[in-house]
Amino acid sequence: MIRDLGEKYSPLYFLAALGFGGMSVFFFMAFMHITPHPDTPMPTFESIQDAWASGGAFMKYAIAIGYVGMVIMFAVHLFLLAWNLREFSAFRKTEAYRTLKATNAEVTLMAIPLTLGMTVNGMFVAGMALVPGLWGVIENLMPLALVLYGSVGVLALVIMSTYLKRVIAAGFDFKANGGLNQLLSTFAFAMITVGFAAPAAISSNKTIVLLAMLGSLFFGSITVLLFVVFLPLGVMSMLRYGLSLPNSATLWLAVPISTLLTITALRLRHGYQTLETYSPAYDGATHPKSSIAVLVLLAASIMFQMTFLGLGHLVMRANGFYKQFLWGRETASPAAFTLVCPGVGLSVVSMFALHVGLVANGMIEKFSTTYYVLIAVIVAIFLVTLWAGITLFRNQLLRSGAFAGVATPKAQAQAQAGREEATVEKVNA
Repeated sequence: MIRDLGEKYSPLYFLAALGFGGMSVFFFMAFMHITPHPDTPMPTFESIQDAWASGGAFMKYAIAIGYVGMVIMFAVHLFLLAWNLREFSAFRKTEAYRTLKATNAEVTLMAIPLTLGMTVNGMFVAGMALVPGLWGVIENLMPLALVLYGSVGVLALVIMSTYLKRVIAAGFDFKANGGLNQLLSTFAFAMITVGFAAPAAISSNKTIVLLAMLGSLFFGSITVLLFVVFLPLGVMSMLRYGLSLPNSATLWLAVPISTLLTITALRLRHGYQTLETYSPAYDGATHPKSSIAVLVLLAASIMFQMTFLGLGHLVMRANGFYKQFLWGRETASPAAFTLVCPGVGLSVVSMFALHVGLVANGMIEKFSTTYYVLIAVIVAIFLVTLWAGITLFRNQLLRSGAFAGVATPKAQAQAQAGREEATVEKVNA
């Protein structure tokens, strides 16, 4: 593992941690959608235990793979998060950091709250699956969840407001943009939006649900606003000055943003149903788990994602991005980690579409042949994503990868000190 990058570091390396965190959440989808949990909106340690005891071979395989994958991916996420925080702390003391703060690249700092939001989300889902009895105290944890997501939201607002003030005052450099890089800020706020929506979907306390919905709607409004501003801005810069090869993967950033906003809508739907039960006009009617409107929403999200994935794939295959930055080990590019999040996003929203959209609305039967075929397609998409994440980790972050033979600033300083010491000894001799 490379260390002490100094000025060679980029905040985009946080996306490596983000990708593995997202993959841990996908493994949790096995518990969320395959195992039954009729008494709780989310799977718990106890519901998974019951599913293991009563389930068949497929259920047991799904649970075993879910646990192994979730734990390993989240452990890698935490390791890469710690590595990034250490490297970023040193990077802030360099001239490269001050240069970054004065250019379009300042938006890459939004990768920090984006990844921290994933960390909070990953800790929560891991806790649900691993900690016995956690559901019994879940209401006590909801205020903490609001505080954590609120803290990440404040960090994102500080970074973004600083960036926007400078850009509005000094102007935006369209020529240096070269992609949809600015959508990284939208991605970060979408992560905070879906995080706030979680307590709205889980809690039965009307105050918590209301506060969570307000927080989600606030950050969701920022997300939509930034998307409608930065998407055409990025397209304009590309049409006029061309797409920068290292930024090619940013063409896919709309995919995970779409996934997060779709899941937000589903969570807020639960929150709305909870608040409705407190209304004097509530007649006691049972709320349906899903609806055709939900199916259409999920289908629209996937079709929206396919347009960006298709265009991005055609461009990256034509301009050699895959060959140079995914399969190659010669060029260091932290932006290449942007490739992982879209695959995770498509896999996760596809699990929701299959179970909450198709199965819940009677379009297909769970555990039927069609169901297994669709599960296999989703797993295939995820396996390609997992392969890409591991390949990028090997090629970009290990010493045998892109930094092989390249001395880091710390190593260069040590070598220089050694040469100076040898010179002094030679003179004294």
